[in-house]
Amino acid sequence: MKINLPYGNSSIGLILPDDRVLGVLQNDEFERKNIRKLLIRSLRRSDLPFRKKRVLVVVPDATRSAHLKEMLPILMEKLSTPGRSIDIMIATGLHKRHTPEQLQRLLGAPIVKHHKILHHDPSENSVMDLGRNKYDVPITLDKAILNYDFIISIGVIEPHLYAGYSGGAKTIAIGLAGEATINATHSIKFLDDPATNIGSVKENKFQETLWDALKNIPPIFSINTVNNQDGKALKVFCGPVKDVFEKSIDFARRVFEVSVTKTCDIAICGVGYPKDINLYQASRALNYVLSVDSPVVRKGGVVIVAAQLRDGIGQSPSEKRFYDELKKITSPESFISHIRTEGCIAGEHRAYMVAKAMMNHKVMFVTTLGKDFMEGLPFKFYRSIEQAVKAAEDIIGKNSKIYVIPHALATIARAIFS
Repeated sequence: MKINLPYGNSSIGLILPDDRVLGVLQNDEFERKNIRKLLIRSLRRSDLPFRKKRVLVVVPDATRSAHLKEMLPILMEKLSTPGRSIDIMIATGLHKRHTPEQLQRLLGAPIVKHHKILHHDPSENSVMDLGRNKYDVPITLDKAILNYDFIISIGVIEPHLYAGYSGGAKTIAIGLAGEATINATHSIKFLDDPATNIGSVKENKFQETLWDALKNIPPIFSINTVNNQDGKALKVFCGPVKDVFEKSIDFARRVFEVSVTKTCDIAICGVGYPKDINLYQASRALNYVLSVDSPVVRKGGVVIVAAQLRDGIGQSPSEKRFYDELKKITSPESFISHIRTEGCIAGEHRAYMVAKAMMNHKVMFVTTLGKDFMEGLPFKFYRSIEQAVKAAEDIIGKNSKIYVIPHALATIARAIFS
């Protein structure tokens, strides 16, 4: 069996014996659609804020495939009337600011030229304190949003390790949050809660906190897209933010969730651009595969992640914190115990989640670029998938059974037994 895994903007090939592959885990039944037609049709059924004068459009950063270059010109044309101001803010959370070149790639040159583009600033002086919710999370948001009387948030509905599914409130509640909020929602009491998990929306304290953050800000009109595993648009939902999120979840589950009746010895995972741009982002694949309620990889099995990592470890403070903590993992058990005693902040939490994934499984990364920064980390890395598979077979055995998960960050795979 010949298999192509997403890798950067391209793919990487692998040939495996047919009798050892239990399956390729993804849903292929959904046909990709034209994003412009989807947006126009959805906007036609919605009530855009035509009477509002000061509008802020909040968009995700380059780590999500939100089709901004295609969507924003249509939206701006619909909104443009005399006397109305329309600004755009990049919801970076704690991620790095975009360079002018990156902004043009993300938004398109015409949008950058004709509209004011703002970057979220998570620092204490730039956010407003909206109190604490019942989980004692400080709610802080970019104070710039008070300059507007209506907000339009653009997001992507896709599996998310803590929110269950991203999109909805998350674009603003995390994307425009202060560091205090992000640290609190990524603390141990959230990360260890069984309901704070991939695909879990109900009774999810993380998800509930997101909605708490929106209670005291201007009203929000939401545009959320559900993509297929390749990042191509399937459906666009427009309307009040809560309605949009609730309507999209049932459809998103049909797209992303897969059930199997057998566990495997080895899972070979692709990530693809933009999620494999750095180690911080790509490491999420481990938890998407292993942190579900019933993983498809047996205990003692191996997870292989192919990721280009063109930007290395990442450049934001949280990404650098992750890397520094990752190098401290000599034993997953002792590292987890240490973090549970000392606590962690945003960035360090990602190393904690990697350690949890490694408790019962071996982990390998494949990057053909031969990155020096991979040395000294708590998992093996290889320059080809063939080398990684051979190393996994040396651990498991030559007759090991394999699942291939081409889009590990867009798949929720569970082993379901009768």
